[in-house]
Amino acid sequence: MLPKDRVIHALQAKSNIPSCQSRIPAALLSGGTWSFRQKGLTLLDVLEKPELGAPAIVEVNQLIHSDIVWPGSGYHNLLIHFFGGKIKFRPQGNIDVLEPVFTKVAAADLLDLSRIDNHEWIRAIRSIIEAVDAQIGNTVLVGTSSWGPFTLAGQFYGVERLMAGLYKDPAAIHALLEIMTEVCVAYLSPAIDKGAIILSIAEPTASGDLISLTHFTEFAAPYITKVAERLKQRGAFITLHICGNIKNSLQLVPYMNVDLLSLDYKVDLDLAQRVLDGKVAIAGNLNPVLLKDLAYDEVSQAARQCIKQAGRGANYILMPGCDIPPSVPLTNVQAFLSAGR
Repeated sequence: MLPKDRVIHALQAKSNIPSCQSRIPAALLSGGTWSFRQKGLTLLDVLEKPELGAPAIVEVNQLIHSDIVWPGSGYHNLLIHFFGGKIKFRPQGNIDVLEPVFTKVAAADLLDLSRIDNHEWIRAIRSIIEAVDAQIGNTVLVGTSSWGPFTLAGQFYGVERLMAGLYKDPAAIHALLEIMTEVCVAYLSPAIDKGAIILSIAEPTASGDLISLTHFTEFAAPYITKVAERLKQRGAFITLHICGNIKNSLQLVPYMNVDLLSLDYKVDLDLAQRVLDGKVAIAGNLNPVLLKDLAYDEVSQAARQCIKQAGRGANYILMPGCDIPPSVPLTNVQAFLSAGR
């Protein structure tokens, strides 16, 4: 069975009982910045010379054997730049937002979504996705990622203003989230045509460490569901990743139309298996900081512990609990992924 077939089998499995497969699917979550650093490149280098992107991703994956590759990961905050916000490229690492796009919700009505498709950097990212798919998409699953609507709302409007609006003007926040849903779909949909079969929706701002279950139910879950439904109509598999502790919202995940829930280290895999009961595949959840700091043998042991907690379920994919730091040693990534094999 090819690596991509193992992943698809896990995504489609409706059982959390132990798998008959001898090999558990194993993959990074995102990893774009890390991969480019292995070749001495930054995110900005690749935007300016997109012909470097696909070879870097393919060559690094030949060393680590991740069953999923995510060209386009690390670039989520470019959307803020396109619409007038201020961003900063780190020498090593993902892109920071310095200033949001607007300070009044009404300004969201003026967003011209055609700017996404027309920007040269977006065309560069999509060309990299297409090139990666052409080179290795027959054996591994190719995907890409974006912030989800709630996190986009915080980046476009400002996180503090978003949080205040949940209490002071919920109607305005709902209107903003409808627009952010369109932004998310407009950004991700064309990537499917380029070969991105699995799409990751990241919602760190919707973490249980930041908002209540009541607010998650009203302001995050419905819009994640809308994005997932529309992208799945295009034939994609959908991954949802929410940083932090989401134990109180696990029971909502089967109703959000996602195929895979990627879990942070704060959520026990065995608990997720019991709550989700095979309705949604799960992935995770080694703390990425440990992946950076542990020795090779310790990484292997930690990965095996993740597998044990997940019960070797047919619906389980071994992954880190989030995107990995650029400074994680190559050998530690190899140790982690080889534990699945």
